[in-house]
Amino acid sequence: MYKKIENSTRMTDNEACQAYPDNYILIQRDNSNTLEQAGVVLYVGDDDDELFSLQVRLPVLFGVVIEGRNISRRLSLGGLVVGA
Repeated sequence: MYKKIENSTRMTDNEACQAYPDNYILIQRDNSNTLEQAGVVLYVGDDDDELFSLQVRLPVLFGVVIEGRNISRRLSLGGLVVGA
């Protein structure tokens, strides 16, 4: 499930990850320059595949789906090392 973000302001990828920590975020970047990672948040949701499909259907120029900061933590093994 996703929802449209009305009147979103321009922010960096890091600011978006902090503003929506428990969601996947569809952000429309200002340009294709990977060094300047800023844009407008269009949608947030709980499924990255759903947001990616939405990005392709609309289409969103320079769009990218990023993870909120809590989602990134959940997927990490936290430096767990298993030895033989």
